[in-house]
Amino acid sequence: MNLLKKVLLLLLIFCVSNITLPAYAITPLNVAILQPINTAKYKYVDDVQIIQDTIKKPFKYPYYTLIPSDTVEKTTQTFLVDNRFLKLSDEKAMSDLANKLSADIVVVVELSKVRMNRIYSPWLDDTYIESDIVLKCYAYSTLSKKHEVIRVVKAEREAESVNTNANVIFEELTEQILVKLPYKRIPVSSVL
Repeated sequence: MNLLKKVLLLLLIFCVSNITLPAYAITPLNVAILQPINTAKYKYVDDVQIIQDTIKKPFKYPYYTLIPSDTVEKTTQTFLVDNRFLKLSDEKAMSDLANKLSADIVVVVELSKVRMNRIYSPWLDDTYIESDIVLKCYAYSTLSKKHEVIRVVKAEREAESVNTNANVIFEELTEQILVKLPYKRIPVSSVL
């Protein structure tokens, strides 16, 4: 009886080891992050670059592959020359760019309004920053054919500090966009 158990166990091990199991590979989604659209004509390029760097954060390998910035920039410039009357934030423009770049997702952030004033209050003997900043994010997915528009605003008066600089505010607003953006670090197939 003991020999029979051993033979059955060996037979079971042999059968299980030769079963072909399905293998699931992750195919990363190609993502094109366009340069921010500076509708507000904000003149400090380094601050605008913070928006670009922050919006790229969740798009990492193995779930996403970022299309190189220089390739995206060249294709965008060529596209704008050929299509002068289209805005990069339009659904058709984003769809066409997605096709030209072989991108699954196209994202662009627009800096549409920037107003920051320093106000001194002699009654309170303090300096305040009055800000009115609007960022809009446009995202297009070729898989779902959805065009998303996300708008975040910071319009308030607060005591001047290191956190009231434009670069800090731009990063905070871009982080708010990332929370609302349907593309997460680990993608859910239903939103793509």
